[in-house]
Amino acid sequence: MTAPEAGRTEPADEASRDDFLLYDGECPFCSFYARKSGFETPSGRPLTLIDANQAPELLAGLRAQGCEVDEGMVLVSGGRRYQGAEAMTALEAMTSGAGWFGRLSKWFASNPARVRALYPWFQRLRRAALWVRGRRGLD
Repeated sequence: MTAPEAGRTEPADEASRDDFLLYDGECPFCSFYARKSGFETPSGRPLTLIDANQAPELLAGLRAQGCEVDEGMVLVSGGRRYQGAEAMTALEAMTSGAGWFGRLSKWFASNPARVRALYPWFQRLRRAALWVRGRRGLD
């Protein structure tokens, strides 16, 4: 997979039929993680990355299903929905492990207990970064 493919973002209506990762594109940590991890679907295609700020219909649909997207990124893969720490753990299998960040991501997400323990701190970092930018979260 090439670097441009890893960072591709598609409109939500097109992506809603496939596996995708929904993240907060206004959060510098979320954006960096989504772009640099080199995710691939089980079929070998790059995982579709969706900035939740650019997909209000998808955001509303997930919220209508009881999924509060502001609490953590959402991965839809193989017909299942994962959120937050569970999404990071599921993404481990989709991470190529290429480059220093890919290796770090793969190592980190390979231990579900480690991810569950640290994910609340990631949420705090996200909220702090959004606060600095004058935002409260996803609207």
